[in-house]
Amino acid sequence: MSTPVEATSGTLTREQFSLPRLDLFWRFICERQMVWRRRSLEKLPPPWTDDHILREQRFTNIYRELDPGTQYVINNVLEIEAPKPDKIFNTMLYRLVGRAETHAAVGFQYLATFDPQHFITTLKRLRDVEGKAPFTAAYMVSAYASMGSHDKVENVARLFDLLHRRFDAFYASIEGCHHPSEVYETLSTAQGFGNFLAYQTLVDLLYPLNVYGGKPLLPYTHDDWASAGPGARRGIAMLLAAGVTPDHLAVMRWLRGHQDAEFERLGLAFPFLADADGRPKPISLANIQNCLCEFHKYVKISEGTGRGRRKFASAQTALSTVAAPAGTRKRRKSAVSAESSSVSVIQPTLFGG
Repeated sequence: MSTPVEATSGTLTREQFSLPRLDLFWRFICERQMVWRRRSLEKLPPPWTDDHILREQRFTNIYRELDPGTQYVINNVLEIEAPKPDKIFNTMLYRLVGRAETHAAVGFQYLATFDPQHFITTLKRLRDVEGKAPFTAAYMVSAYASMGSHDKVENVARLFDLLHRRFDAFYASIEGCHHPSEVYETLSTAQGFGNFLAYQTLVDLLYPLNVYGGKPLLPYTHDDWASAGPGARRGIAMLLAAGVTPDHLAVMRWLRGHQDAEFERLGLAFPFLADADGRPKPISLANIQNCLCEFHKYVKISEGTGRGRRKFASAQTALSTVAAPAGTRKRRKSAVSAESSSVSVIQPTLFGG
């Protein structure tokens, strides 16, 4: 039996990957982005691909910032004129609830005036009167029974009431961080925020924003660090050759750093988005993490050992928007930067497009 080789940033090479799986990973990424291009930019009628899995199953975008939920939090939370602590609080609220319609109904919540009863009343009206689900179906939102109620809405309201009461100290901890991994650890200390929600919130807080002159709310980028979730770790395991023990971050960095060479090696014309200066915008480390999770799902479906949780609805609006939450200032529709807040307002720009 051969001795396992750890895939560290200094030793990882293409030979440590399963080449058929590595090729499939890049082909999957390219075709998923082509689906977005044909559907959202070229406005072609379906089907947008010959790949029956991509045609029938729902996969998130290669660029997370193109997903409607991310567009919502950028435009209606992060880009508004409000103090940074209030934006972080709302980002956390939005990510835990997971539905733009719910956050829009509740309205942007300022820490100084947060009213848990208003939160309860609004969500119960959505659920009990309008017959709408107040929480996302994309991932599991806990009932948080430890908060003391048999009603999930009341428990979530109590959870955020507790968070808002200690938010000054919580925000001070975030400001005292020196690396995005430290911010992630701080976010995960908030009750109700496990690894998944903490990382999703962190990624939201690192998008460049027009309101800060193209800088993010926090002083880090999506290429500084990434946390491989369970799905991404399984995707990494699929990519590596037998006997290679993964350093998950090293693998993600290798994929991030070699994407141009890999697309060229396979003759794939990947439709990169363009950045604010019109240059091709690479798939960030954070987006690579997400791609690995989606790739794992794709392979499992293709092998018949898994199934997608949600079917792809071709009639959906490609760039859906939700009404801005009450109390937010109407914003100027600025020109599109591939990772800016305007992505849901004006069609994103493709490099060379």
